Amino acid sequence: MDSLASSARMLFRAALLIFVVTIVIGILNGLDLWDPPHNMLMTHVHSGTLGWITLAVIGSAMLIFADEPNDSGARSLAVASIVATVLYVGAFALTTGVLRPITGTLMLIAIVWVLVWEWGRYNRSARTTPQIGLLLSLASLTIGAVLGVILGLFIARGEVPGLSPDTASAIAGAHPPAMLIGYLVLAGAAIAHWLLGGPETRPGRVVMWALFAGGVAANLAFILDIEALVQVATVLEVAAIITFLVHMRRSLVPAAWTRDTSESHARVGALFLLVGVVLLVYVVQLFVSGELNPETGEGPIGVLLAFDHSMFIGVMTNTLFALVSRTVEERGSALVLWGVNVGLVVFLAGLVADVPILERVGAPVMGVALLYGVFALFRQAPSPRSVSVL
Repeated sequence: MDSLASSARMLFRAALLIFVVTIVIGILNGLDLWDPPHNMLMTHVHSGTLGWITLAVIGSAMLIFADEPNDSGARSLAVASIVATVLYVGAFALTTGVLRPITGTLMLIAIVWVLVWEWGRYNRSARTTPQIGLLLSLASLTIGAVLGVILGLFIARGEVPGLSPDTASAIAGAHPPAMLIGYLVLAGAAIAHWLLGGPETRPGRVVMWALFAGGVAANLAFILDIEALVQVATVLEVAAIITFLVHMRRSLVPAAWTRDTSESHARVGALFLLVGVVLLVYVVQLFVSGELNPETGEGPIGVLLAFDHSMFIGVMTNTLFALVSRTVEERGSALVLWGVNVGLVVFLAGLVADVPILERVGAPVMGVALLYGVFALFRQAPSPRSVSVL
């Protein structure tokens, strides 16, 4: 029998290595030392969203669903996920054609395998709030992956067999919001709830379902071109996040903070959900008013990028560092905590206010702290066996 902890460890280490690609591209771009071509920008996005975040989320699932610590298929699942991710990220870096949707299909197969595995564990689990949230986040990820394959086909061929150009374009355009609103927000909330020992109450479970419903509404809004559904999705997200923070208030009040920087990472990740939802409301307002067009890049696109990074780094990276960083020395963790988050706040301010100097200051501070964090975590070979709820 394979240990779930051992398989999770493998996923975490692979995720950390791939994250280096994301960080280096981000630093060079943020400093304006390199203007990456489109394929490298897409490599930056996908090595972060899939290589770092999704592999680490799969590892997190192996810990959150470890009611039974052993699983004969866990190692095969971990290896398949890593291989599929490396091939997919490599396709973005090295090609522009049909290889992307081909490797994207392999990635989709791996994600569906994870979802089926997680569903099986869920049926034998205690069905806690984090388990419900993580299961729903993987369902959202599967939706996003299907849309991503369609987007890849549409870009590579200019059409998708069996779909009209308008329909294919609409479905393809739903991929980014499916990943951001449907997947990342939900995964971050579920893992933060688990790490911070959130109470097992009905409001917590309602939050997870509301976040999932908000993601589905956002998907349908773009696919069906129904502007009102964008606002419905936003209302659901806002209500769910505010309820989540109230639900977790005992873990977030100043008196609950300790010198343990792993706890601090988890708490900061939870608080960044509020930053993210504020930016989401702003983005939707700009979109509905016609001031922002994400497809053409017209308007204050920096606000959209700020929302992206608040989720990628503020929520998910903080939360995942909290999960993986238990064996890092306190001094190193504090450096990562402050470097990442002070740099991120400066970077977000530069994006929202369109002040390039703030971006050029925030990006390298954040990036160097992230690189140090990756080095420290990987060097000390963190073992999920030591992970427990805070």
